[in-house]
Amino acid sequence: MSRLLNLPSELLARTFFNVDRSSLKSLRQSCRFTSQLATDQLLRTVHLQPSETSQNGLQEILNNPSLRRIPRKIYIDTVDESLDYDDEGEEEQKWPQGWDNLVPQMKELPRLNAAVLCFDKGFTSDSRDQDYLHYTDFPQTPQFRFHAMHKLFSLLESLRHPIQDLGIRNLQADNPKDPKTLAKMGKVLSGLLSLRLSITSETNDAAPEHDLEYPEIRKFFKELPSTWLSPAAPSLQHLSLCSCEYSGFYPHLDLSNLFFPRLKTLSLGNFCFFHDDQIDWILKHGDTLEEIYFDDCAVLYDFCMMKENVDACALPRDALLRREGSESLYGSFEKRWHHIFDLFAEKLPKLRHFRIGSSNWYPDIPFEQERDIKVGLYYNRYMCCYDGYGPSPYMEGEDPKELTDPKDAWRPSPECDDEDRAALRKLLAKLGQSVQESYSNRHCGGRIVDLVQRRH
Repeated sequence: MSRLLNLPSELLARTFFNVDRSSLKSLRQSCRFTSQLATDQLLRTVHLQPSETSQNGLQEILNNPSLRRIPRKIYIDTVDESLDYDDEGEEEQKWPQGWDNLVPQMKELPRLNAAVLCFDKGFTSDSRDQDYLHYTDFPQTPQFRFHAMHKLFSLLESLRHPIQDLGIRNLQADNPKDPKTLAKMGKVLSGLLSLRLSITSETNDAAPEHDLEYPEIRKFFKELPSTWLSPAAPSLQHLSLCSCEYSGFYPHLDLSNLFFPRLKTLSLGNFCFFHDDQIDWILKHGDTLEEIYFDDCAVLYDFCMMKENVDACALPRDALLRREGSESLYGSFEKRWHHIFDLFAEKLPKLRHFRIGSSNWYPDIPFEQERDIKVGLYYNRYMCCYDGYGPSPYMEGEDPKELTDPKDAWRPSPECDDEDRAALRKLLAKLGQSVQESYSNRHCGGRIVDLVQRRH
């Protein structure tokens, strides 16, 4: 013990950071010295859930002047586990009893600088548009979510010191309409160093090919830059955007008019690259960008839109062309991943870490899992988007070697495994980054050999 006492406090804190929670709880009982270190680590991150047990635990911390100085980060989880979330809306969630008293007290946590707001992954919009039927209701109605957003952003706005790190898990693809809520959001977002959004949207189980036709999801992604990103742009250093639906092309997510002068980390999930402007947008952050994470991101090499939906995609109508035998409008993108890797190696001088591949998307959208991305060139790194096809307009192109009738098939995936592998290895070598090149990914059922996924 005497040797332990002689270690620098910073080293001791780092050591306790790597101890699991059950061991930390035991260390709290061993002696006064380790008790304080273990307590500091245990309460550095706190959680609030609707249950009475969770509320009582947080209240104990708030009531203790010594303990309430410890928390730096809080997870506020609105999901009430006592409700049946698979029962098609027979139970509707209410604002948790006791939260009106407890939530405002969190401003008494003087060192709090990070917050994560968690919602249910199931979402049904409140649209009354008869053209878009809503097949499933979930306990967290839009009204509940908007009310929760107002309450929780009111809390964050009231803190003595503005938070620097904000995450929202299962953010609904439907922005609040209340001007007061939007004003509070803007104030909290301004000055952030880190913003992490995982976005959930309405699904149509009977006809999932119509998921992207709901007006809410289209409007949300169009507004996402101005509502969520622009207020934080001057200060933001870490940005993570992940969606249950592919975005970028359709629904349209345009980041090209944004610039983050301090951006160090960029993480994108289910994002599609279909135009040079998107790559250029990343490259213009070359003076600051140090880490890039692509989780199930794809180069959209071929795409088409039905005439009635073309205004919802990212390209103007006159940039798309008709093809023989179809009334839809088509386009294509010639850039391949090896081109992108080469550009990153050449034009991102401060890049230190890069991951492309897939993390675990089941049962929830990945959240705070960038380092869990299994690096690999999965075959869904190239996708096509054919509006009107089901169950999703997004699909992996066919293996060119297995096409029986190329005239009737959608355009096959690009044949550039060797080029992509060589360019990725070159980029990783420049970064001094080593990765496992052959493995089995149990989450997606894929087998990676020499960085490239084997087709079944």
